[in-house]
Amino acid sequence: MTTAIILIALALIIVYAGPTLLFICVGYADYVLERRRHLIAVKHAVRRRSDEF
Repeated sequence: MTTAIILIALALIIVYAGPTLLFICVGYADYVLERRRHLIAVKHAVRRRSDEF
């Protein structure tokens, strides 16, 4: 009986928190990709600048 209550509670949490968790995951993935793009741009700028000297 206790196991059934726990499983139902977990299912309800997952159903109601699903969209929120999805937004968090998508937002974090966007942040990681944007940061990676920025670091690549900085790396290319540094490489370009070191080629000038």
